Amino acid sequence: MRTYEHVCNVSTGESYIRLIAAIILFSLGFYFSMPMAYLMAIYVAYTAVRKYCYMNTLFGLNKVFSLKSLYLSNLPKYNPEPVFIIDGESLVVYKNKPAKILFPHTDDFNFLCTKDEVKRTINSSKLIRLKYTFTPDKIYLFALQGVKSSNSIFVYGADITSAVQAEAEIINTQKEVVYAMGEIGETRSKETGNHVKRVAKYSKLLALKYGLSNEDSELLTMASPMHDIGKVGIPDAILNKPGRLTPDEFVIMKTHAQLGYKMLKNSNKAILKTAAIVANEHHEKWDGSGYPRGLKGEDIHIFGRITALADVFDALGSDRVYKKAWDLDRILELFKAEKGKHFDPTLIDLFMGNLDEFLEIRDKYLD
Repeated sequence: MRTYEHVCNVSTGESYIRLIAAIILFSLGFYFSMPMAYLMAIYVAYTAVRKYCYMNTLFGLNKVFSLKSLYLSNLPKYNPEPVFIIDGESLVVYKNKPAKILFPHTDDFNFLCTKDEVKRTINSSKLIRLKYTFTPDKIYLFALQGVKSSNSIFVYGADITSAVQAEAEIINTQKEVVYAMGEIGETRSKETGNHVKRVAKYSKLLALKYGLSNEDSELLTMASPMHDIGKVGIPDAILNKPGRLTPDEFVIMKTHAQLGYKMLKNSNKAILKTAAIVANEHHEKWDGSGYPRGLKGEDIHIFGRITALADVFDALGSDRVYKKAWDLDRILELFKAEKGKHFDPTLIDLFMGNLDEFLEIRDKYLD
């Protein structure tokens, strides 16, 4: 393994001048048979390549540049976090002490990036940050700085395990708060807390089957429990009425969608922004006959379309104050009839094609 312990006191520009001088001295030695010129040419060429001149040190020349070089050379060495230097082939050519201790068997960086990516990083001379999980208990963030002039990359590692674990704890806390908020709305209408959990799980599964990213699917999972949060503003006499609602009562009931939206819309948090969309659009229908805005087709946000199907599937299969739970065959017949009417036809196809997975969720979170 090469080392970078050498401290420069010859700048890059001066190095080029010294190389030219060495060529001139060599030529003089050749034409005039001057052995001393050969020796001087060799010495000057050596100092140019090494970027270090003993005469500069002896007479204090380039002192400022030499000190700067010394400081820079010691930065990796005394950095408390692991520092590597890798060459154009992704091989490690330098490790500071923390890197040797923490990564004793790391001789290349192929685990983090390909050779082509290494070359692109060197040529771009841009700072790139990459997160890598070695074990669930050890997560590092590596900052890669390409240095084109030396065909190398400086790699600075930082242990971010604690930060990642803290972030995960915050997310888990947010989930608990979201579920609690969702349960408030369901409790008002005497529905069970497991309803919001099932809707969340159905929504995530359907989102993934639809092709949404893991990030968006997880966001919907966390937001969908608040689809009925607006029910906190609906009178108990309407929420818990055992029979069919009158037209006037149904008008009031429908306001829960916009009430929920108004409660959530002003947040700058991604979860609550998503929840606002879900609250406002989970009663819209594919054919435009839904509420509150009568949106149609893909004008309805995919989060709203997914939650609509998940919510109806669970609601029909559960006992409510105004009805008994439907059996599965009856629910499926309704879904087939409402394909392209109430529900996005693509989502219905995905639901039907993966029914076993949805039933597993239902059975896992029974009331």
